[in-house]
Amino acid sequence: MFDYISKKELELIDKYFEQYIEFTQYKQNSFEYIEKTGNKKLDKLFNRWNTKIRETDNSIKKDIKLIGELVLTTDKLSQGIFMCRINSTTNNPMISTLANTINQMLDSLEKNMEQLESTLKSYANDDFRISIKIDEILKSRMLSVMQSINYLGNTLNSNAKENLKNGDSLKEKTTNMNDLMNSLAKEANTQASSLEEISASVEDITSIARNNVKSALQMVELGKNVKNSVLNGQDLAQKTVFSMDEIDNKVKAINSAITIIDQIAFQTNILSLNAAVEAATAGEAGKGFAVVAQEVRNLANKSADAAKEIKILVEDANLKASDGKNISETMIEDYNNLNNIISKTIKIIEDVNKASQEQVLGMEQINNNISLLDKTTQENAEKSNLTLKFTKDIEDLAKKLVENANSKKFI
Repeated sequence: MFDYISKKELELIDKYFEQYIEFTQYKQNSFEYIEKTGNKKLDKLFNRWNTKIRETDNSIKKDIKLIGELVLTTDKLSQGIFMCRINSTTNNPMISTLANTINQMLDSLEKNMEQLESTLKSYANDDFRISIKIDEILKSRMLSVMQSINYLGNTLNSNAKENLKNGDSLKEKTTNMNDLMNSLAKEANTQASSLEEISASVEDITSIARNNVKSALQMVELGKNVKNSVLNGQDLAQKTVFSMDEIDNKVKAINSAITIIDQIAFQTNILSLNAAVEAATAGEAGKGFAVVAQEVRNLANKSADAAKEIKILVEDANLKASDGKNISETMIEDYNNLNNIISKTIKIIEDVNKASQEQVLGMEQINNNISLLDKTTQENAEKSNLTLKFTKDIEDLAKKLVENANSKKFI
């Protein structure tokens, strides 16, 4: 090909190839072309080489540009930007295939990310009706992510339905509970008012019972006084009987004395008659004696008459004394009966007093229990009102829960 190549030309060729090797190995960015050497044959060779190297340079520049876009695209991808693509072309089939593969990957990623974004936005807006359509070519981590998102959607959908169901149930139950608590609060307040009235009534009854105890004690005391008076009356009646017996004995003695007086008067009268007969026999001398005998007779008659009157009076007095004795004995018997009745009455009053005292103790215990119950009822009423407030709050929360559940869209 060449007749002769000088050493200088060989050095130039060697330098050219070393530069070519450095250039093709990306150790230098530019290439110094050799256009003229003074050797036409060599210049023709260098021109052919320059043409090829320029073609190589253009391919390398295209590769570098494409690789630069690839770097920028992957950098954007690392930032979560999926819209970038590699638009440059190259004559290198391997790099071109790599670019196409990356673009297809980006298309798939963008499509999947759009589905993810759209689905998650729907979930964020409480719409759980959609799910991701998973491409059959997906595998490994991306497939797991897609499946997890769909599982999340199904879970949120089920939870929304369950929340609505539970919210409706809770709303119904809290409404019923609120009605019950309203009724309970009203009943508790009514019960508290009733207990206050009962407490006042029991206090009044207790006061009356205490007064009854006092009255019963007074009645017992009066009964004892009456009993003492009855005993005194019975004693006086007994003494009256004794006195009547003594009067009867005295009357009997007087009757005996009157009988004697009557006999004396009868004997005196006979003696005066005899004296008058003797005085008449004596004549003038016996006139004075006759007068005396007549006076004695008159006195004897008066004594007899007086004795009869006294006897009548004594018999009448004896009759009266006998009646008085009978009356006194009847009084004693009546006093005995009255004493028994009073004793029984006192016993009854004492029993009533004892029962009244026990009643007072019982009423005081009842009053204490009612006071405690009233306090408890008041506290229960307050708690019922507080529980009613809590129930109302729960009911409001249940309504909000139902409203929130209704705002969600699910299958």
